[in-house]
Amino acid sequence: MNSISKTAAKIKEELSQPNEKSDAKQDGMQHTRASLGESLKKERKNKVMHGQYIRNIDRQLISEEDMFLWLSKGDLKAETESEIVAAQDQALQTKYYATKILDTETDSKCRLCQQFDETIDHIISACLILAKQQYIKRHDRVCAQLHFNICKETGVQLDKKHCMNMCQKTVETRKGGKVTTLWNQQVQTDRTIPTNKPDIIIRDNEKGTCMLIDVAISGDRNVI
Repeated sequence: MNSISKTAAKIKEELSQPNEKSDAKQDGMQHTRASLGESLKKERKNKVMHGQYIRNIDRQLISEEDMFLWLSKGDLKAETESEIVAAQDQALQTKYYATKILDTETDSKCRLCQQFDETIDHIISACLILAKQQYIKRHDRVCAQLHFNICKETGVQLDKKHCMNMCQKTVETRKGGKVTTLWNQQVQTDRTIPTNKPDIIIRDNEKGTCMLIDVAISGDRNVI
C-alpha cells in the first residue's frame, strides 16, 4: 500500500513539474510581449508626424482598448484597414505630407478651400467646402445604418431597399405599436428651440418616454 502511495505521489510530482514550467514560460512570454508592445508604442509616439495619433489619445485620456477595438473584429478588408491606419499615421498623399515630408510640393494649402493646410484632420472634419455636402452625406449614411439596426432590434420588418434616401419617417413595432421610431423629424416644444430636429427618436408608448439620438462625426483631436 505504501509503495502504491509513493508511486502515485512521484507520478503526481512529475506531472506537476511540466505544468509549472509551462506556466512560467507562458508568464515570461506575456511579459516579453507587453514589454515589446510598450517599446514599440514609445518609439512610434516619439515620431513627429506618425506619432500624432498616439499622442492625441494619451492627451485626451481616450481608452486605447476601445479606440482600436475595430481592428480585432476583422469586419473590414485588409486594404480598408491599411488605408485607415495610414490615415491615422498622417501618411496619405496630402499636400501637407508632400510639402513637409516628401518635399515635392511648395504649397501645403488645401486644394479645395485654399485656406488651411491640407492635413488628414482637415480633410475629414474641417474643410469648409466638403462641409457643404460630403460631411452631410457621411452623417446621413451613419444615421441610416443606426436607424436600420434600431428597427431590427425593435422588431420592425424592413425591406432590402432601406437606405439613406428611403428611411421611413415613422415606423412602429408590430407588437401593438409599443415602440415608435422617428427619423429626422422636428419636435414640438413649449418654447422656441432652434435645434429641435434630432436624428432619431425612440418613443416607448407604454412608459411614455423618449430617447433622443443625435449623431456627430468629429475628428479624433476634437473628441473631449
